[in-house]
Amino acid sequence: MLPDKILRITFNGISTLFPGLPPGGDGTVKKAFVLMAANRKPRRNQWKAIIEEHSPFVYVPVSVLSGWIPPAADSVEDEHMGACNIYFINDARVVIEPPPPKQQVVYFTDNRAGREFEDAERPGSDDVVSEHDVRWLMDVRKVAPHARLKKSANPAAKDVGAEVAAVVELDGGTIKANFPCKSVQPKTFKDARKGQVKGFKRVLASEFLIEMRYPARTQSVTLRLKPLRADSHKNPPSGIGGDELILRWGDKAAIDIRMGNDPKAEARSLRSSRRCDARTRDANGAPVAIPRDDDFELHYDLLDMSNSGRPLPENGPHQTQFDGCSPASTGG
Repeated sequence: MLPDKILRITFNGISTLFPGLPPGGDGTVKKAFVLMAANRKPRRNQWKAIIEEHSPFVYVPVSVLSGWIPPAADSVEDEHMGACNIYFINDARVVIEPPPPKQQVVYFTDNRAGREFEDAERPGSDDVVSEHDVRWLMDVRKVAPHARLKKSANPAAKDVGAEVAAVVELDGGTIKANFPCKSVQPKTFKDARKGQVKGFKRVLASEFLIEMRYPARTQSVTLRLKPLRADSHKNPPSGIGGDELILRWGDKAAIDIRMGNDPKAEARSLRSSRRCDARTRDANGAPVAIPRDDDFELHYDLLDMSNSGRPLPENGPHQTQFDGCSPASTGG
């Protein structure tokens, strides 16, 4: 029997996974979504720092594209995937056709005996859960327990609010945390007005991915853009000519692509592992400390909460997960 084929999508930047890990359950949901918050022009956050314009994107190797290839907004030479096209999308719902045969989404948790998470600050030792355990993603419920997803940001609605630039629908597969940069430090959260959030200190994964399995006979899948707004004639999906990308396995066992929501220059930086050391340096070459992850505030734009309580990671990653339907006291 031939092995399954895999479509693997890695999410970067301000990509909000919904729902979050179900509390006390088996880590399985029928469907998940990735929301990409809109920030169409630079603005200041509560720390008076500039949050640059963010653009949802699809980052795909040219080698897996099939049929007519829409012109890309940008292209890079990726050190691992070769020539890649970058498509910046907006007002779009991304669906994958066909969906995986097994239509359920599994949140990977490492349940091996003797593996700890709650009291651990980082993965890497034999008594701590795997670095791919989804609990290494930031769960907003830990620092903003009373927040709920805005009704206007409901990704399953036919008319999604303007605070969401794009939604990716996930109908099946296994979601995992990912650490592309291995030298990471435990993070704390701090509010501009109320100070540090007590009781939270942990390494946070800077990416998450989903692996979708297809039968060996499957030749291709299509990423299709569909309308995100009810007034799709005024705000049609944009960024990919013909509204579709056809991905073909050929002789490969796996297709790897990226999606995310970042300033365009940061999307380009995915081409190289040097992005793991992309910090500003002083005249002597020493790294200049970045006080916090200001972009993280964009996740809060999707939540129903007071503007006064938006704690940010003190120099940390971007990814997060949030389940607006769960009781406020629970978390991933």
